[in-house]
Amino acid sequence: MQNVTKISILIILFGLAACGGGKNGSSSIAVESIQKPIDYKTYSVAQINNCGQSIVAGSKVFSLFPTKDEVKNQSLSNLNFSGWNHTTNGNAAEWSNLKLNGSNYNFNDNVKEDNSCNDAQTFDIILLKKIANWDHQHSNGFECNILGKGYKFGDIENIVLDLKINSAKTQIPSLKSIKATYANYVNDAVVDAMDEGKVNIGITLGDNTNLNASIIIQLDQENLGDKWVRVTIPMNKLTFYQEINYKQTPKTQEDLRNVVINRMLIAGETKSGATLRRNIDPWNSNIPETFKEMDLSFKKIELQLK
Repeated sequence: MQNVTKISILIILFGLAACGGGKNGSSSIAVESIQKPIDYKTYSVAQINNCGQSIVAGSKVFSLFPTKDEVKNQSLSNLNFSGWNHTTNGNAAEWSNLKLNGSNYNFNDNVKEDNSCNDAQTFDIILLKKIANWDHQHSNGFECNILGKGYKFGDIENIVLDLKINSAKTQIPSLKSIKATYANYVNDAVVDAMDEGKVNIGITLGDNTNLNASIIIQLDQENLGDKWVRVTIPMNKLTFYQEINYKQTPKTQEDLRNVVINRMLIAGETKSGATLRRNIDPWNSNIPETFKEMDLSFKKIELQLK
């Protein structure tokens, strides 16, 4: 009789577990989350788990590019985005070393469902940065006008980007290759100071005149290629400045605290933000041009408010 009782209890417990009974038996729903962030002093990077699944909107957040359903089938121009692409300016010689035809570097106005992120709405762009010449060095890019929102530099706690490096069309020359190409113009130390052969993205917040805050982030495409990551940038880690005729005068975050932000601008970069031309004197048009080509998908661009 005692054995029969034990068997009956086991059957009941098994039944509860199979039906989700008990404290530990409830079924779980996958929710988007992040792994432990890696801190790079001025920003952090975390891989995203369950990308696009059951996204929970944060509080005190303004999304330039939302992850909500209202962006579905919208054009980015409706969200006040615009872009540029110098590679289609008709000067074929300037762009002869690009991997693709010029139209491939356009800012695409349409969002899409991305099956690598549970069909969340994303948009793609191959960002270009010239390595040698500073003319058209930011060969393409995009921006979003947020002036009407009235947010000030002092209102922002963090900038957050959810993005993915698409390996197939990302082409970045190695440092060895850059040094070989420009061996007759600069020494190795100049190249080392300029770049590390990785994905670099420049992010700038600007007012309606000449006051700005900017930062360049770096992502290692060898380790993060084809993975969704969240980049979190504390506002106080940006560089604040006034720029007139390409000359920058340092400012503090406090100086810009009550200045209203007009736009956010995103472009491809080198690690330093520079090109080799400032170290090549005299410059001539026969110096070869090479490019960093960084294919990116964006799922979220947001400002976390204080």
